[in-house]
Amino acid sequence: MELAPIESYASVVAWGAGLREQWGGGDPFAEDPEKLDSLARFCRYTAQDPDALLASCFLRRRATGERFASVKRREALLRQLDAWQADAGWRGLEARRRRNHVASFLSHNGVLL
Repeated sequence: MELAPIESYASVVAWGAGLREQWGGGDPFAEDPEKLDSLARFCRYTAQDPDALLASCFLRRRATGERFASVKRREALLRQLDAWQADAGWRGLEARRRRNHVASFLSHNGVLL
């Protein structure tokens, strides 16, 4: 799957803003470019861009239109994360770091794993 520059997606911009606020400034992506690389790899693995990946985690209530995180979709996403790590062959600290990058992206956009 071909992605636009990863930092151009609205959900990635929101992630960066959340990280800057959490860190008290600086550029989290310049300081740790592996964050964007991890997310881009996971997006290619799932064949979804970051915004679509995030949107797939939510549903809307028919009666009210209220948006909410789907438990089933979140569980499916966790299985995809597990498979991605296994397929990439990462172990130990690198595997944990890569997974945490994707989890950080999701949590800063309202999806708690």
